[in-house]
Amino acid sequence: MMQRRRQVVLCVCAVVLAVLAVGWPRSADDVVAATQFSVAFFATLLTGEAVIFALTFSAASSWPSLQAIDGHIAFREWVLIGWFGALFTGCGLLGDSRISATYGALLFLLANIFGIFSFIQLFGLASVGGRNRLLCRTLAEALGQVGVGVGASAHDFENSSVVNAYLSAISQAVTSNDPTAVRHLVDQLVEAEVAVEAADSAIVLHIDVLHRLARAALVSGADPIQVTACAHTLVDSVVRLCRRLPEPASPLGALSRYLAWLADTALLMSVRGVASNRSARELVALSTDARSRILRCVDPDPKSASGPDEIGTLLPEPLQALMWSADFAEFHGAHQAGALYGVYEILTGTKFMGNYWDGASILTRLRRSLFGGDDAVTTSAAAAARAAFGSVEEYDHFWALTSVTALATLRDCRVGHPPELVRPEFTPDHQLLGAYLRTFATHRYFGTAEEARTALLGLLSRTAAGGSASERVHHGRVGRAYRVPAPHVEPQLRPAAMILAVACRLAPLAPGGDDTELRGFLAALPSVSLKVTAGLAARVLPGAAAVAETDPAEAVVVGLRVLTLVGTHSGEGS
Repeated sequence: MMQRRRQVVLCVCAVVLAVLAVGWPRSADDVVAATQFSVAFFATLLTGEAVIFALTFSAASSWPSLQAIDGHIAFREWVLIGWFGALFTGCGLLGDSRISATYGALLFLLANIFGIFSFIQLFGLASVGGRNRLLCRTLAEALGQVGVGVGASAHDFENSSVVNAYLSAISQAVTSNDPTAVRHLVDQLVEAEVAVEAADSAIVLHIDVLHRLARAALVSGADPIQVTACAHTLVDSVVRLCRRLPEPASPLGALSRYLAWLADTALLMSVRGVASNRSARELVALSTDARSRILRCVDPDPKSASGPDEIGTLLPEPLQALMWSADFAEFHGAHQAGALYGVYEILTGTKFMGNYWDGASILTRLRRSLFGGDDAVTTSAAAAARAAFGSVEEYDHFWALTSVTALATLRDCRVGHPPELVRPEFTPDHQLLGAYLRTFATHRYFGTAEEARTALLGLLSRTAAGGSASERVHHGRVGRAYRVPAPHVEPQLRPAAMILAVACRLAPLAPGGDDTELRGFLAALPSVSLKVTAGLAARVLPGAAAVAETDPAEAVVVGLRVLTLVGTHSGEGS
């Protein structure tokens, strides 16, 4: 836009000078004298720009690109005016045309005036701050031209020359282990002032850069302290961008899922000796702290707030809260059980005062508050939540599917957990695993093995009703292209996790509890289904691996005993 405005001003000036040349032509001697001075000054400015350019910019660098620099300093327009000045002057002198020669001399004067502007603009780019301001504007303009929202193609994003040049610069800075360059590049992204329409594109780029930095810390030996400092800046910027979006649940959920996946990946790579414990420790701390920050921004009434950005929920609409909560529960991420407290308050307009460590069931209480007849909450938030679900059957269906993806992406409990990677809400503690699992297991909308088989068939074959929460959450994810290594997998493609999600709702919640219905449900399953379910249980539930090969049903039963580690009988909680 600024370049177009300069070109218009330049054309207007050229027309005005043409009128002056026609009205007041000068002699050949006057033209030659004026042109000699103008050419000398023109050459001086050109030499100065060449020196500054050579000392400031690298020929191998594509960020900033030559096109971006030219658009900022108007180099082509300046040289073009000088060329036209030389052309008209030469033709006028050779053809004995006073008007043409005078017009050429005037164009040389205009070129010198424009050259001073170009020189000042280029001199501003000689400083880091000047380059950062230019690149912020360049990046913002590029993101404004790229659509990655609903109905748009990620192909457009990948083919953006400006975005690709920026990502190449990030990769180059990380590979060369240049923390200063990485810091400047991250600042350029977070300080880019994008329109609301481009906020989703900006978030995609934020998450992409975050992944590149994390990969560098784990694989390439980049300084994890610098990486996590930049990562926190990126996370804070994503939260600010989400506040500007009318539907922030999808990008906020994508960031939450990625952070949970990152912690699991850092743990696994550390145990396998691929990444250093120091890098893994810093990335695990980043994941837990960033997810806690996101949780405070979602909770309408958080326990604490570190700034004004954490006051007031990002997700006031019930459907948005449901979409985010389904993403937040994946990959065994930190604080996933605590996230349901904020979701409860958004959906009902009241606070849940129970303690999940004592066995209090948030989902059961939420079901009663929304569809409990005389016990139902009558707030406007509850009415909106009931409309979002449609019916109690759809409520049960949505949370059952959410538990499927949560169970399928739990960490491998067979992998050792180094002490230096232990963080709050990221520990090998079986009680914490039991607490997370119990938030779904206590959502018991059936009580017998026969009812469990019916529920399982419904999960496997039932299509979500049009307009229901499950259908609208699925539709809200379609077309969203977030470049992360952990894409969404539909619950229907996870049969073992579906069986385990149903089985956990029949498992005893206290030591010595009756497991007859659970065993009856497992006994009726086909042997192949039971075997793959036991394989999943052996991976995510403690104790199941010991008997998974010999007795698959017993492996599931033994693994689900982790539920009994939490509750009033365990001495945990209040």
